[in-house]
Amino acid sequence: MLALILLCALCVLSGTARAQACPSPPTALVLSGGGAKGLAHIGVLRILDSLGIRPDMVVGSSMGAIIGALYASGYTGREIDSLARSLPISDLFRTYQPRGPRSWGPVQPLLLWEQGQRGFNLQSASVAETAVNALVNAAMLRGNLLARGNFDSLPIPFRAVATDLSNRSVVVLSSGDLARAVRASFAIPLIFTPESLDGRVLTDGGLAANIPISVARDAGAQHVIVSDATERLADSLDLYSPIVLADRLLGFLFQQARDTLRPGDVLVRPAVEGFTSLNFSPDNVKVLIHRGSVAAESTLARNRCLPRGLKAAARPLPHFISSYSIQSRNHSERLALERLLGLGVDDSLDVSLLKGRVRHLALVDAYQAVWLSPRGSGDSVSFHVSARRGSRRLAGLGLAYDNELGGQMWLAAIDRRTFDLALESSATLFLGEFHKGLNLGLRRNYQLGRHLMRPTITAQLATESVRQFTPEGDELDPAKTREAVGFAGVERDFSQGWGADLGLVGHAWHEPDQDRSTAGGSVRLSKEDRTGLQLALGSLLWTGAYRRVQAVGELHGKVGPIRLRPRLRVGWGDQLPIQLGFPLGGNDGFPGLHIGERRGDRELMLDLLMTYPIRGPLVGRMEVGLGRSALGGPLISNSGWVAGARFGLGAETPVGPVRFEYGAVDEGRGAFFVRLGRWF
Repeated sequence: MLALILLCALCVLSGTARAQACPSPPTALVLSGGGAKGLAHIGVLRILDSLGIRPDMVVGSSMGAIIGALYASGYTGREIDSLARSLPISDLFRTYQPRGPRSWGPVQPLLLWEQGQRGFNLQSASVAETAVNALVNAAMLRGNLLARGNFDSLPIPFRAVATDLSNRSVVVLSSGDLARAVRASFAIPLIFTPESLDGRVLTDGGLAANIPISVARDAGAQHVIVSDATERLADSLDLYSPIVLADRLLGFLFQQARDTLRPGDVLVRPAVEGFTSLNFSPDNVKVLIHRGSVAAESTLARNRCLPRGLKAAARPLPHFISSYSIQSRNHSERLALERLLGLGVDDSLDVSLLKGRVRHLALVDAYQAVWLSPRGSGDSVSFHVSARRGSRRLAGLGLAYDNELGGQMWLAAIDRRTFDLALESSATLFLGEFHKGLNLGLRRNYQLGRHLMRPTITAQLATESVRQFTPEGDELDPAKTREAVGFAGVERDFSQGWGADLGLVGHAWHEPDQDRSTAGGSVRLSKEDRTGLQLALGSLLWTGAYRRVQAVGELHGKVGPIRLRPRLRVGWGDQLPIQLGFPLGGNDGFPGLHIGERRGDRELMLDLLMTYPIRGPLVGRMEVGLGRSALGGPLISNSGWVAGARFGLGAETPVGPVRFEYGAVDEGRGAFFVRLGRWF
């Protein structure tokens, strides 16, 4: 018994000694910049959580500000990991072909101009900045509602670091809109627009303090845990790789002398060498997070004198909107923003509704960014909304050439504040050898209960020379048609890229030897990916004179280096005008046949496109298809089927895709396919 008492006493004394030897002064977690390499911080956070280490403050710069703000808002390392793997980061942080407003349709401009302070300026390809802003806004919404203007009110106090562009001084953001502060911190020069805040023009924090240790010390931290995801610049590099050279230049911009570490500080250095700053591919995300975990596990487990404990319980989110204001002198624009955010629905705060509306801002071309700036205390919140508007007027131009359809071009313009109202007007002119048309439209956002939609009026005038062929494939004189189409209805966007429109249609047309007119209803459902590529289309047009139903869908996958795109086309019609018939294969035609050679009121086609990278932008292409087109009768029949294949080369160029192919069908003949630019 005496031995047991002595043993217990020794344990108590030993524990007391350890407690005295391991004081826990204020400790800050410092997360560096580094672009995509900064995703390694997520692995570090996971190890911090597993060891029960809880910092007293989080300080982040650039990518470190994004991840640090989420962590300070109460998200665990595991939750941030899941978020990073599920979000379309690689789609948002890469350059892409410029895309026009949604009201222009699926066309993609070769050139795009935006009205600015210096008049119309040529716009080149850039990141999808509007979508990035909306994504950050939605990701930070929880923290924004908890902080309500004061970042010390988060479960872990937080500081974002930005750079004053006028003098390259460090700017520490500890209050205001959390999403806006984070957005300012990662505004990489020449990639993102700088953020104007409190009279200062702010850009990426990594320019002034890429590893903001001194910021943490100035905020009261005595010890720091540093996650450094910056890369040591190699002595040699690939001089012939533009991506490597650009990344090296970014490295020079963000390189500073690191603040001196003190006794008790901890440095975690994930192995990020060889990764570029803007490569957010899913494979890179996975590897970088893992390397962060490996580095943290080997470093942090050896340090026993680190602050440990559970995170402070987060305050509940507010449930009541006490007030809101929108910074705009224009009443129509204030009303439009109120509808977009759903603030006028009722006084209760529906966080899921607000988050969905904030994410929807990625699809609203009129605003580059919208900041909520929540304030308040207790169970209530007030919003002080400010917006960075997109250009009021835009113009675009598209060009394409096809060896069978000839040249084609389009010109488009848009005014987003027609008559000084939040009313969007658009006009698109199409000029081609076989088709000419003018589309006009008016759109405005409207809120019905909790549902956001766009009342829409459009008008279309067009002439088309419909190609005609003999059964042997010899071309005949085209059938000349004219038409005028009016539509009045509503458009609505849903999640995951889905959209729909519903309305009434009036149609008057001329085809050889007759003039006709009718009216009816139209329903259209479509799905696009984040680059504007249409993945699915379903339409129903039901009038007093004819009926038309169509469905088109495609999938995209990959097996090793080979990309696969299976596609299905189904069409059915009754008493269709000739210009509304279904050309087998659509604008791409059927492999081995002339474009538009098989046309009818029935279409069923299945094809598979396979592409294989050869070198640089050059790819090998092979397409095989099976299809049927007919006039009348059943959609599926034993007769009328044709099989074909097409082989060739393709490449993505600054003027769009280029294709050189040859196709053959089982009927014993073939056709060349040459296309420059994106067809429309």
